[in-house]
Amino acid sequence: MNVFPLFFNLTGKAVTVVGGGTVAERKVRLLLRAGALVTVVAPEQTSWLRASAQAGALTSLFTVFAAEHVREAWLVVAATGRREINRIVAQAADALRLPCNVVDDGQLSTVQVPAMIDRSPLMVAVSSAGSAPVLARRVREWIESELPESVGDLAGLLARQRSAIKQAFPDVHTRRHFFDYLLDGTIPDLLAQGQQAEALAAFEAALQSQTPQQHIQVTILPIADLEAVDLLTLRALRKLNQADWVLYLPLILPAVLEKARRDARLMALDQAGVVLLDTLLAPDFWKPLCRSWVPGERIVIAWKAAWDAQPLMSLLQQEGLSCELV
Repeated sequence: MNVFPLFFNLTGKAVTVVGGGTVAERKVRLLLRAGALVTVVAPEQTSWLRASAQAGALTSLFTVFAAEHVREAWLVVAATGRREINRIVAQAADALRLPCNVVDDGQLSTVQVPAMIDRSPLMVAVSSAGSAPVLARRVREWIESELPESVGDLAGLLARQRSAIKQAFPDVHTRRHFFDYLLDGTIPDLLAQGQQAEALAAFEAALQSQTPQQHIQVTILPIADLEAVDLLTLRALRKLNQADWVLYLPLILPAVLEKARRDARLMALDQAGVVLLDTLLAPDFWKPLCRSWVPGERIVIAWKAAWDAQPLMSLLQQEGLSCELV
C-alpha cells in the first residue's frame, strides 16, 4: 500500500475519538498536544479521560457510537479494540469523506498515525503504512538516539527569525546559502551546550556580516550503471539533496534521482536518446548551460563511473566554475 506523507494542522479543529481504553487515551494525549478539540465517544472511559473531561480539556460522550458523532469532525480515530465497531466508524467517516485512522488496522484506515520524533517545532515522522509498525518504532528509536534535543531549539530560533532572514536575503539562492553558512557554523554547538544567549548573539552577528562570496559549485558524482541508492556515500547523498540542478545519464536509476531536493531541476544528458562521450566533452555543449546557472547554485553531474571525469572538470574550470569530484 502506498501512502502520501502529510502533516495535519489540527489546532482548534474538532477530532472524534471512538473508544475509551488505554489505546484511545494514548491517541487523545497526542491530539491534545497538537491543539485539537477532542471528543471521546465510548460508554466506558479510562480515569484519565474522565478527569480530563471534567477539567474541560476534552469532551466525553458516554454512549455507543453513532454516525452523527463524526459530522463536525476534521479527523476520526477508531480505537475500540473491536474490528466490527471500528469498521462502522470507518464507514461513517468515509461516507462524509473524512480522514479516519483505525488503530492497528491499515486496511480500514485512510490515514496512518506515524511513529514520531518530537523536537518541536521540528517533527520527524516514520511510517511503514501500517504494514510493519514495530519496524517503524525501531527506526524512530534510532533517529531519537541520533537527533539531539537541541535541534528543536535550533528550529525554533530559525522560525522566530524567519522574517528577518527573508528581509536580509530576499533572493532564494542567497538565502539558502546563508542557511548553510549558519548551520555549518557555531550556532548548533552553542545550542547543544545550552548557551541560548550566545547562540542568539552569534545569529545576529551572522545576519549583519557578509557571508562568503557565492560561486556556482559543480559536483561530479561518478555512478556505476544501475547503481543502487544504498551504495552511495553519505557525502554523495548530501550533494544530491542540496543540488539546484542534477544532470544525469539515462541509466541512472530513478531512486537515485529521488534523493535530489524536490525542487531541483533535473536534466538528462542525452541527445535524442544517445549519449556520446565526445559530445559531453565538447565546450559548445556546456557553454549555454554554464551561462544559465547563477551564483550560489549547486550543480550535480551524475557521471558514468567508467568515464574519466578529469577532462570534464578541466572543461568546466575553463568556464570559471568551481568543481569537485565526489
